[in-house]
Amino acid sequence: MEQLARAAIDGQPEAFEQLIETEKPKLLSKAYSYVGNREDASDIVQETLLQAYKSIHQLKEAKYFSTWLFKILMRQCFAFLRQKKRTLVVETELIQQSLTEHGQTAAYEFVHEALSLLRKDYQTVLVLFYFYDFPVQEISSLLDKPLNTIKIHLHRGRNQLKKQLEQHLNTPVTEKEVIHMLKEQLAKSALNFVSIPHDYQLFVEDYSNEQAKFIWATDELVDEIEVTLDRNGKLIELTRLPSTNGTLLPIEQQQASAEQFLISQYAEALNYLTLSNVIQKEDETIFYFDQYVGGYPLASYTTKITVSKSGEIIGFKYNEYTKAPPAFPSQLAGEGAILRQLYKAPWKLSMKYLSSDIYSVPKPGLYPVYESPIVYHSFNAIDGQSAFEHEPEAPETFIPFPNTEAVEKRATIEEVIGVSAEMVKLREVELDENTLVFVWREKDWQAPKDKTMESFLLERMEDTVKAKIDKYSGKLKEFMWFKERTGELDLSFEACRDIACTFIATYFEEYIPYLQVQIEKPSFNGVNCAFFTFPLYLAQDLQIEGERFYVGVNKTTGFIDILWSPKIDVDELQSYETSTIQPFEDVKTVLQKVEAFLQWSRKYNENEHCEVLEYKLGQLETRQQIVGIDAATGNLIISNI
Repeated sequence: MEQLARAAIDGQPEAFEQLIETEKPKLLSKAYSYVGNREDASDIVQETLLQAYKSIHQLKEAKYFSTWLFKILMRQCFAFLRQKKRTLVVETELIQQSLTEHGQTAAYEFVHEALSLLRKDYQTVLVLFYFYDFPVQEISSLLDKPLNTIKIHLHRGRNQLKKQLEQHLNTPVTEKEVIHMLKEQLAKSALNFVSIPHDYQLFVEDYSNEQAKFIWATDELVDEIEVTLDRNGKLIELTRLPSTNGTLLPIEQQQASAEQFLISQYAEALNYLTLSNVIQKEDETIFYFDQYVGGYPLASYTTKITVSKSGEIIGFKYNEYTKAPPAFPSQLAGEGAILRQLYKAPWKLSMKYLSSDIYSVPKPGLYPVYESPIVYHSFNAIDGQSAFEHEPEAPETFIPFPNTEAVEKRATIEEVIGVSAEMVKLREVELDENTLVFVWREKDWQAPKDKTMESFLLERMEDTVKAKIDKYSGKLKEFMWFKERTGELDLSFEACRDIACTFIATYFEEYIPYLQVQIEKPSFNGVNCAFFTFPLYLAQDLQIEGERFYVGVNKTTGFIDILWSPKIDVDELQSYETSTIQPFEDVKTVLQKVEAFLQWSRKYNENEHCEVLEYKLGQLETRQQIVGIDAATGNLIISNI
């Protein structure tokens, strides 16, 4: 994908978007393995992508895009872990516990002091390797030091630490026994919070990242039960099944149950956290508790508690509080200066396919939208300056879809995708009311023997092929091979593009009148696939943003390894009337319903995490994120999430 990376470096946002769609599953998997839960992993990946988007122009070599992106992710993970104040090495903590078990006393302060007496580079490598579970290769990349240097620092640091502790304590330590004891104790503690049905089994038992994570589920992996504890057995996260019985309680009693559970786990929590939001659903109520400074909640310290209608705690996500909150600025920039930038910003017309689940539109479908990057900006609360610099987009080149002959269609979905007789269907999942997901893998694939989170994700993804199928028509929507396929061919970039065009002409011919071909520099970027983008257009100059075919063709086999198709149906393309679009001057008055509001935002740099007060733009009544202006109705389009 070197050509995509080069286009992204040159300022083409769609190229960056396509790269990210390929890289994001790997980023989420790796972030999950480091930080231990979905929400934090998602936050870290989003921050990684934001940092990458802002600094993509600094990347010199397109072929190193994946390595460069992964390095940013590691820095974000390390920043997150540092925020958790994990400052001791696992070895020293285990030594401390071992001595306690044997009836001996050793000052906690000295264990910490023994680490602090080491050279700074030894400390850093020991912390990353033992306490954060970074492999030495990743530490090498993270610290920009040779691999051998990292190994030497690890070896010398470990020896010096062990020597200091043994001199002070005069006691041998059997680390293996202590680790076993510690894990066994945490596993028993987890069962205090949940009751496991007889048809459930343990899928994840992971002790990395100074946490213990347990996930139980049925074979279909639905209605998971999850418990995450810190190294002292304190509850961090909980998901469990509600009881089928129980009297419906009023909202006040549900709130009392939530608060009682919170203080049962963290006695001082309500001295710092305040109920900030209540979301009532059909079967449950969600209570959010935030730490406020100056009347605004800090971004980093939100605890979420889900209560059944009968008052049972069925969900818990604890995100701490701080006893040293940031100071509220004594002087703020005026909102007027922020809003004036909104009116001066460039606005352009685009076509978007919007879901009513995510956006404030009456139904899913195609919408003309006036949009501007300024709606996503944040502004420093003190000087009012934008914290995001938008660089102009480089022009892209498109040509009409070529006149391509279709070939004979293959009889089954499996034949279209290339699923062989040696592969078995692992699972079939209903993704939504219209979409089924199928997953295949070879019969003889060997699953990891441990139950770590990383092994769980490998078992779900490695060497698989996944496909999305329309539930009612049975038509293929997308598929992706996560298993590398190789053959004897050596096709040219142009030959691969011909295969991609033939595939679309054969299975999606109804879209051809609305397709163009994005012209890209021929390149395989050191991999077996060539990637092609076929964007959808309503007219010659009215591209539908994000709606396109994206096809990856394997040059060694001639097979399609990746297919992503548009969400929008051809019927909607055929029926859309562009005459309903109004000029921007006729709809811009709706911007009067936008306000600049204050909020605390979480910021990371290489060494620390902090909270920064910023202005954001949002709808006047709800303060929700603006997406743009509906060019047909003149209404603001708002994000619902």
